[in-house]
Amino acid sequence: MLDIFFKQKDLLSKNEHLQPVAYRSVGPVIVFVFVVVLAARLYRLTYRYAVNIFFWDQWVFHEADLFQKHSLWEMFRWQFGPHRLGLGPLISTLIEPRFHWNARVASFLACTIVILATCCALWLKQRLFGNLTVFDAVIPITYLSAGQYESLFLNCDLAHGSLPLLLITLYCLAWTVRNVLLRYALVLAVNFVTIYTGFGLFVGVITPLVVCGDFWSNLRSRQNGWAYLVAGILVSCASFASFFIAYTVAPAVDCFSRAPFSPYLHVAYVTLMYANFWIKGVEPVAFVIGSVVVLWLLWTLLTSVWAMQRSQDVAWLRKAIPAILVAFSLLFASNAAYGRLCLGLASAQASRYTNYLALGLVGAYLSVLTLRSVQVRSALLMAIAVVFLATIPIRADDRYLMRSYSEIKLQWKKCYLAGGAIPECDRVAGLKIEPEPEQVLQNKLDFLKQNRLNLFADLH
Repeated sequence: MLDIFFKQKDLLSKNEHLQPVAYRSVGPVIVFVFVVVLAARLYRLTYRYAVNIFFWDQWVFHEADLFQKHSLWEMFRWQFGPHRLGLGPLISTLIEPRFHWNARVASFLACTIVILATCCALWLKQRLFGNLTVFDAVIPITYLSAGQYESLFLNCDLAHGSLPLLLITLYCLAWTVRNVLLRYALVLAVNFVTIYTGFGLFVGVITPLVVCGDFWSNLRSRQNGWAYLVAGILVSCASFASFFIAYTVAPAVDCFSRAPFSPYLHVAYVTLMYANFWIKGVEPVAFVIGSVVVLWLLWTLLTSVWAMQRSQDVAWLRKAIPAILVAFSLLFASNAAYGRLCLGLASAQASRYTNYLALGLVGAYLSVLTLRSVQVRSALLMAIAVVFLATIPIRADDRYLMRSYSEIKLQWKKCYLAGGAIPECDRVAGLKIEPEPEQVLQNKLDFLKQNRLNLFADLH
């Protein structure tokens, strides 16, 4: 049955007139070059700035898979802050013991996951719209942005950033499977895993709605259409509900308040999140850029949902996939604004949000490919390509943070391995490396030393 999934041709092989003829032959080559160059840059940045020592949240969430003993199911359901860890600790348990829980290895693993997600996103575009064109370089530019450095090598957590990026992309790919039984089996399986992995949980809100849309547009005239509708809704809702069993509301910041801030500040926070791809800071120009992006995303979502009602099969998918990506991204951004606004507007441009925002930008890009007017589509694609090319250079502020945190971790590690105590090393490095009390950190350091793991694995 799987051969149906892997051997079928892309869904738009008969509609290649949507692609600019001049770019059909060179498009895949140019996109490949972007993937290789940008992936190599991520690996190079990781090689330069990753340090083999746990930092901040890593000391806490590794209680699920390293510092405490738990079953695989307990690791999968382990709650860290407002989300669960899902596949994160399972993958860590499978791979990291072979490398003595080397934090640098985890960072390279996160890079690899992001690169795999990029390849899947390009495959998704090909299945929906045919051969790659030069404009599809927007996908690797967005997915492989250096702006995601925090989730790669500053405070690497596979469940928060890299894995949700991959899982949401796989989720969209699952919707493109033609065999209905296999499609729903894959969608519901990926949906369950994604809900439990980091902030992928927002897909739990989306899946029942997409199931209803798929039924209305494609399955209501089929003999077993109602069966797929009922099964899809029941399984997806049960998956989402299961997430909240034994769940504790745990805001990630101490200043969090359940009382919402003003709508204006909420919207401003979201606009700054998206503006971060192009500009850092809270200047008026950042709000303008972010507002344009958010309006583009909202327009994409509204027009895609509206067109889904009047589309079927491939045409429906070309509207549904952008809607899924944009809706997920906006749900995350709105939630982040609600939970983090108390930290100030500047916190909207944290690097850790990059992966989730990238999904929405790629969804909006894919929506442009559905425009019927060749002239309008080509003009917009050219403008989008130029605008996204501007996101490639690494900003001086980001480079400074990469270097600073790398030096902090390296100084702390050198101090402790030289015999320094925790308070002394905090002073030497200029920053604490773990948010919990000193004795808790000391116990974990003693455990690592006894088992020659993490920073102690480098000793001979």
